[in-house]
Amino acid sequence: MRSLVTALVIVLACVAGLWLASVDARTDDTGIEAGLVFLIAAAFAAVRPRAAIIIAFIVGGPIPIAEAMRSGGFPAGVVALGFSVAGALVGAYVGIIARRSASSTSA
Repeated sequence: MRSLVTALVIVLACVAGLWLASVDARTDDTGIEAGLVFLIAAAFAAVRPRAAIIIAFIVGGPIPIAEAMRSGGFPAGVVALGFSVAGALVGAYVGIIARRSASSTSA
């Protein structure tokens, strides 16, 4: 069951990362996009805290890759990785705390 949940979270993170890269290519609304990167990474990492860093790179990685392919230089979208790592770490922390509080009340 755990591996199924992990696989589902990874697949959804890939879809979200590709969607965010396409949104980045079509809009100039950086603040909303940064918030989406943070929240999406946090939500997925809360579900699977052990995969937080992998989720962060999957969600935030496509944006700088797409920008590097478009511009040919050093992508400014590397900041998206920072937001995704921060979101994933916060989400993993929240997920761990939620699991511990749920297990302590049921015991």
